[in-house]
Amino acid sequence: MPAVELVHADGPGGAWATSVSTAVREGRTVVLHCLVEEWKAPDSPELSLLLGREHRRYASTRHPACKDRFVASRRLIKYAASAVLGVSPWTLELAISPGGRKYLRGCGWLGLSLSHTGDLLVLALSATGRVGADSEALSRSMCNPALVRRVCTDAEMEALGDLPAGERGRAMLRLWTLKEAYTKAIGVGMRLPFREFGFAVDDDRAVLRDAEGAPAHPVEWEFTTHWIDADDSYVVSTAQTRSPGYRFAD
Repeated sequence: MPAVELVHADGPGGAWATSVSTAVREGRTVVLHCLVEEWKAPDSPELSLLLGREHRRYASTRHPACKDRFVASRRLIKYAASAVLGVSPWTLELAISPGGRKYLRGCGWLGLSLSHTGDLLVLALSATGRVGADSEALSRSMCNPALVRRVCTDAEMEALGDLPAGERGRAMLRLWTLKEAYTKAIGVGMRLPFREFGFAVDDDRAVLRDAEGAPAHPVEWEFTTHWIDADDSYVVSTAQTRSPGYRFAD
């Protein structure tokens, strides 16, 4: 079985819930993906109960697309977590740690990482250690030389330069999402300069390197990349550790 399982969560009550619950409980990281349209919902007493303290944030959001994305992301998180935990989604409370990491109160053993780009939502769930996920549309251009110099290590820039010109954009997006996923997983976000670490990539796997291009130690991280076709084409990367007994929060 794959260490990371990709699942399309097409709305509440879907057959996906059983496969997600089984995979997480068996120690696999699950990456759920969906479109905002599949999870958005109008305001209602039921939604207010589901959002809890976050309903105030929802009510103060003015842009309709932002409101839809916010609701869709919270419904996705709570319905997915409820499938794993075997509880009602209305009993779950989402919180944010001082470092900015999202977690569910009282469920510190369940790691989660949320990403969105355009109309795509991505949620990674893991019960075995730290997890991070990031996504980008393949239509996004990131081959600006100044950006490449700011984001990539010397070894990564050399590897990009060795590729045919038509493949560099896709490769750069992969590196970007891998770096975002890793910094989310360790809880620092973009406070860690992206040139201070890098990746050697091969097929759908990647190996963490230091700024000089040498293997990073200890070798405890697993990285994967998936390519998704939904309303657009996307790249989704994940970072995860295997640390039995690890707790994200209490």
